[in-house]
Amino acid sequence: MKFTSETKLFIGIFAFTAIIIALAMFIMTKPAKPIAKESLILPTTYTKGSKNAPVWLVEFSDFQCPACKAFSGIVADLAKKYPEKLLIAYRYFPLDIHLQSIPSALTAESAGKQEKFWEMEQLLFANQESFAPSLYPELATQLGLDMDAFTASVNDPSTKQLITNDTNYGNSIGINATPTFFLNGVKLNLLTPSDLVNEVEKTITNSQ
Repeated sequence: MKFTSETKLFIGIFAFTAIIIALAMFIMTKPAKPIAKESLILPTTYTKGSKNAPVWLVEFSDFQCPACKAFSGIVADLAKKYPEKLLIAYRYFPLDIHLQSIPSALTAESAGKQEKFWEMEQLLFANQESFAPSLYPELATQLGLDMDAFTASVNDPSTKQLITNDTNYGNSIGINATPTFFLNGVKLNLLTPSDLVNEVEKTITNSQ
């Protein structure tokens, strides 16, 4: 059978397109390469759980994000249930659309300098609907923080720089929404908090 030049051209285009599609499907289905633990969890990152836990979960979060609040209770429950098997880390990712995202992050970081980060994290999410400049000193007082040290930390440019560093790193690895979770270095695609529980518990089971 003889092909016309037009037919040959069509076949060539079709074959080339098929190769491109197959290559794209291979890339999309190929498991993502995990990000190194030391890249996701820095010495300045707040964590809870065993440092030697076989499973580690990193969350990039915004205290003014409603979805982050929805996940916060689940993350706290997982920490309590698996204190020796799961290490949890928090990274800041304040969104521009939330006017109180940075002030609330400064509040958490400043509480963390007095070893009250996780307590403040829970208070912030519990009071998310009431965010205002006057609220943060009230929460700090509630936790019994040294208010002079707290205020100095909130106003210290280096405190905001830590938050900016987290945000810049999150942008560099393609984060564009909160919360975003990495489980043992692999980004999770979650729809509901129960999806997070399933992924964490499956990974813990497989690590035993």
